[in-house]
Amino acid sequence: MRFSSRLKGVDESATFKYSRLAKERKMINLTIGRTGFDTPPIIKEATKKALDEGKVHYTPTKGIPELRKAIARKLVEENKIQNLDEEHVLVSVGAKHVIYEAVMSIIQRGDVVAISNPSWVSYESIARLSEGRTAWIPLKPENGFIPDDDFYAVLEDSKPRMILINSPNNPTGAVYPEKAIRKVVDIAERNESIILSDEIYERIIYEGKHFSAGSIYEDTITVNGFSKEFSMTGWRLAYAASQNKEIIEKMDIIQAQTVSCAVSFIQYGALKAFTEEARRDVMKMIAILKKRRDCLIDGMKKTRAVMEKPSGAFYVFPFFEGADDIELADKLMDEGVGVIPGSPFGSAGHGCLRMSYGDAEIEDLRKAVDILKGII
Repeated sequence: MRFSSRLKGVDESATFKYSRLAKERKMINLTIGRTGFDTPPIIKEATKKALDEGKVHYTPTKGIPELRKAIARKLVEENKIQNLDEEHVLVSVGAKHVIYEAVMSIIQRGDVVAISNPSWVSYESIARLSEGRTAWIPLKPENGFIPDDDFYAVLEDSKPRMILINSPNNPTGAVYPEKAIRKVVDIAERNESIILSDEIYERIIYEGKHFSAGSIYEDTITVNGFSKEFSMTGWRLAYAASQNKEIIEKMDIIQAQTVSCAVSFIQYGALKAFTEEARRDVMKMIAILKKRRDCLIDGMKKTRAVMEKPSGAFYVFPFFEGADDIELADKLMDEGVGVIPGSPFGSAGHGCLRMSYGDAEIEDLRKAVDILKGII
């Protein structure tokens, strides 16, 4: 049977593949790109109330006005992105679909999409589906995967139509300092590039401070959502915002012709994510995640891993010189520990492992490190 050539080179997500295997074999699972915490009760109760009130029908394609207003207000007040109102915000069914809509709206065949190496596995696949060309921009484990002069030089030379940045980062946990993002913006301005800033882990920062590219560059698409911060991965709710309203309007065309709108009652429940009660639950979660990170980092110091302490998200991405990351991941799985090999995240991931502590207790993290020490 003949299928679309757009699928050439687009495979099953490596993260979902290894997560599925880890679940099937019932092991210490460090593959999962989520936390194991429940959604804040205030959000769940508001969602149930919306169901009881019959809020079960289509909403405007961009999302309910109340939620878009709350998102715009948050981005103006907290992220310092100016000139936003609800018409500059689009709510959709998860950050992955938001990113897909953004890339499909901007990229034409042959356009360059600059992606850091390593990066989240779906960025390259989405660029391929849009028929764009990926330019891999190198990051180094000895720098904690923070952009350096080599990164900026390759980025400038790539002449990108779109630059994807992700801070805090998946898979590395790196939090980009403000000066790094400002340098990326300088390059975008010179090349008239669109920046897509994936900020889905924004709140999960242990040291340092989040900085949004959209606060200094109009042609930025800021992507965020509720999955990671509020432990709502299965709810599938995220958003995009841009001072460039035309971008949001074009994304809305794709939204209307694909998913129509995000789930109605979930949008009403998400209004409670902006309350102090929900924020308190998030801060408790972050405090526990920090303890898990510190435990895992302390253990990794006893291995030959090359790594800097990551400042955000809930991943570590250690590099083991000379190791085959796929073989190492498979060996760990045979010993009862599920991790993701680094190479699916880009060539700079060769020899690395992505280890998630989002849904792992401290005792399991210690056991996992002991098993790793016996293999590596």
